[in-house]
Amino acid sequence: MKLMTLMDDQASEHLGLYHEHGLSFYIETASARILFDFGAGSHTLDNARALNLPLSSVNYMVGSHGHYDHAGGYPALVQSGLRAPLVTGRGYFREKYAVSGIRMTYLGNGFDQTFLEANQIEHLECDGLLQLSGQCWVMNRFQREYDFETIPRRFMLGSSSAASPVSPHWQEDRFDDEICLIIRVRDGLAVIVGCSHPGILNILTGVQKTFDLPIVAVAGGTHLMEASDDRIRRTLEIMRSMGICSIGFNHCSGSRMSEIMSREFPDLRAAHLAVGDGLLIPEEEGAGVMDMQPT
Repeated sequence: MKLMTLMDDQASEHLGLYHEHGLSFYIETASARILFDFGAGSHTLDNARALNLPLSSVNYMVGSHGHYDHAGGYPALVQSGLRAPLVTGRGYFREKYAVSGIRMTYLGNGFDQTFLEANQIEHLECDGLLQLSGQCWVMNRFQREYDFETIPRRFMLGSSSAASPVSPHWQEDRFDDEICLIIRVRDGLAVIVGCSHPGILNILTGVQKTFDLPIVAVAGGTHLMEASDDRIRRTLEIMRSMGICSIGFNHCSGSRMSEIMSREFPDLRAAHLAVGDGLLIPEEEGAGVMDMQPT
């Protein structure tokens, strides 16, 4: 499995690439090529071209959730000619906001189902578990098993036509639409996450219970940038106890996670995946034709 970061908040040694608050990965497996999230704007496409990636052969475009920093780059990719099916969780197009007092800020993706129909793009919705290829799945609807994995209350679902964020038309966003990508690799599973709003441990525990296989690698945003040091430590301790040995964190994971991990968890193989950085993870022999079913 090959993973390349097309968009992240930080620049890498490749200073010719754009960086912005956003996330996008290009992923190749033996059975599929996948674009996971799309960054905030057209610079994701610019980076893909600069890295000479074969976007025209992408089989699936996977949107982890409907926030602009993961979805805003999608229209530019479509306008460049990409017509692969869009894979999302159910509720991807609901209006998402950040609310503080009487102020509301729209955080949504900036396109809708009408855009897909106009461009004749198939839309696949995940409501639990959906297999994409012989070794790739997406999953959502995670049980909330860790009470310390809380979602900031400013994240709301609402409507621009509602009079006020305190009206009955508004509700806290539980991010039930957020999906992760699961890939069967040689020693178990690799899990790719967008922002992990439902909780990175809730996500990983749900995946492990569903597939009954070890998770050996995790990549993406953990949304620990606002977490206390205690929560970060507890998260890393549990990830280590799960047997996860490779962590490619970025985007919303935060600098404190990086500092604590390098200082207190030297046994974990970890790296920040800035723009242009990637991972190579060995796959199983014959992975392109496997049809392993989760438990």
